[in-house]
Amino acid sequence: MRRLSWKLCLITSFCSLALLGNAAPVLAAADDPAGTDARLQLLEQRINEIAQRQQQGMRGLNAAPGARGPMGRGFGAQIQGQPPMPQPAPANIAPSVPAAVPHPLLEARLHKLGNLVRLILLVCVLCNILLAVWIYTDIRKRGEGSGIFIALALVAGVPAAIIYSLVRIGDKASAPPK
Repeated sequence: MRRLSWKLCLITSFCSLALLGNAAPVLAAADDPAGTDARLQLLEQRINEIAQRQQQGMRGLNAAPGARGPMGRGFGAQIQGQPPMPQPAPANIAPSVPAAVPHPLLEARLHKLGNLVRLILLVCVLCNILLAVWIYTDIRKRGEGSGIFIALALVAGVPAAIIYSLVRIGDKASAPPK
């Protein structure tokens, strides 16, 4: 029994170190906010360049004689009843660029939530192990029972312990009086 207790303590400590022991890396982008602004400006410049190239390509297609689109109209021709398409400009493109780095407070809260989830998982694993030890000792004391309940307690935890206790009560009630 002592060997089993030591093994369970060793397994429990290993699981707790595995779940809670890893250090959280700090984002490099949070340390350098000026870098994100420079990246955003560079991205906006590239988007503007692409928009200008697209505009030049559309002008070239409209100028080409006999260039027709899939509907028989010239490329870039305006459809009757529709307003003209907005021209690409920094004012039209800038609002649609999302922020590159999420809010640091949000990241801290998500990190704390992840730690809470790890703690809950550790408590669940510990409860399952303790229930399995209880079932094991009870089976050994009574001298009868199935080892399948130990495996069930490790996997399912509290529901398996409830089922085992119901089976045990049923065995006591159906046993002949001594």
